[in-house]
Amino acid sequence: MQRHRQPGVSYAAATFRRDGGWRRADLFTPQGLEYQARASRFGLAGAVLWGLGLSVWVVGGVLCIQC
Repeated sequence: MQRHRQPGVSYAAATFRRDGGWRRADLFTPQGLEYQARASRFGLAGAVLWGLGLSVWVVGGVLCIQC
């Protein structure tokens, strides 16, 4: 992501922020903001799939105990 900083924005200015610099056009280029949005979607989808897998594993374990 650091490769997509706006000219003149330091690593520290883009990284050490409370908001993480998300959706900040003054910090990142349009392509960098697009990459951030895509990464966010994949992260959310990964978390949902992880939760679904965990619930299937727990339910499968409960059902198997009753076998």
